[in-house]
Amino acid sequence: MKKSAPLLVALLVAAIMGLPITILGGAGAADANSATCATSLAPAGDGTHGAGAALPAAGWEPPVAYAGAAVVVPISPQGPQQNPHWTEQQVRNASTITNVARTRGLSPRAAVIAVAAAMQESTLENLDRGDRDSLGLFQQRPSQGWGTVVQITDPVYASNRFYDRLVQIKDWQTRPLTQAAQAVQRSGLPDAYAKWEQSAGGLVSATWGTAAVTSVFAGCAPAAGGPGPDPAADFTAQNPRLATQAIAAARAAAASGRSDFHNRCDNFVAQAYGWGSSGSESANIHWQRLVVSGDGHPGDNSPPPGALLFYDSGSQFGHVALYLGGDVIASTDITGYGTIGIRPKSDVTNGIWHMRYRGWAAPAFPSAGGTSTLPVPGGTT
Repeated sequence: MKKSAPLLVALLVAAIMGLPITILGGAGAADANSATCATSLAPAGDGTHGAGAALPAAGWEPPVAYAGAAVVVPISPQGPQQNPHWTEQQVRNASTITNVARTRGLSPRAAVIAVAAAMQESTLENLDRGDRDSLGLFQQRPSQGWGTVVQITDPVYASNRFYDRLVQIKDWQTRPLTQAAQAVQRSGLPDAYAKWEQSAGGLVSATWGTAAVTSVFAGCAPAAGGPGPDPAADFTAQNPRLATQAIAAARAAAASGRSDFHNRCDNFVAQAYGWGSSGSESANIHWQRLVVSGDGHPGDNSPPPGALLFYDSGSQFGHVALYLGGDVIASTDITGYGTIGIRPKSDVTNGIWHMRYRGWAAPAFPSAGGTSTLPVPGGTT
């Protein structure tokens, strides 16, 4: 199939500049965007303590918009259920397992089975030890052909290997969870997985209903007539700088011509707010942390000035930009290799990048530290 000339030009420019490339199919994008912007994407439970009492008695996550269809997270718990408190890292590991299922085109049910299995095998911790040579989230064994030590302790690889075997099981979609999980894991305790089904459903809902679901859309189209007035910022996050100072620092950085921010988008927004480092390894990890803490607003396309806008770049790193107000952003790499550019925010979703919009978040930087190298122009308050 021959690519159109504009697309070839876009790919060439992206390659030269070292920009991430994600090509989206055009069919249905407008409907998907409309659904994402207009639909509430509240997860079942609080996304940290499992589903708990917030899960409907019927055992289904309320439908959310997903490419024009309804997404449900089906569970049918058998026996007493456990809903412990999960740490931030455990929630992140569950999100990784869930996102691997989504990117493979599997159903939320597959993710529930996998997350429940990891709850039993490792309590959602990426363990470097276990029974005999068992390792990782699923306690997979190198000696049994699951992969090398390095591979098994990679959550993405380990999740893929679990799903590789799950989809080979006859009727895995309709079998009781503990039977499906046991067919993959072959544990000495074949019924142990059942007690985690409700909690797994809650964590899968939190990811599939927020961070994962919204990441499949190209972004929210502005309302007819152009963007309306920006909402007022009401951030409670404590940073060395106010939103007005961060915005001024970003504009000054763009004017300065600095070119040392290639692939450092998360560091750039942290430096705008006065930090030397963001405290997160990537924009994707930063987004997940803010969703878990309640500072994220998945799918919402009405950010206040100073908000952080997050995008799915098609890679493990993601992208984040600083919203300046007036439908304009400050972003790394958008106008040149390593430089800070001031552009309409639609350039990220509709320009050569075609990144998927996740949502906006308050400028919170868990574990941030150090001192920014981006100066604030004199007289800025």
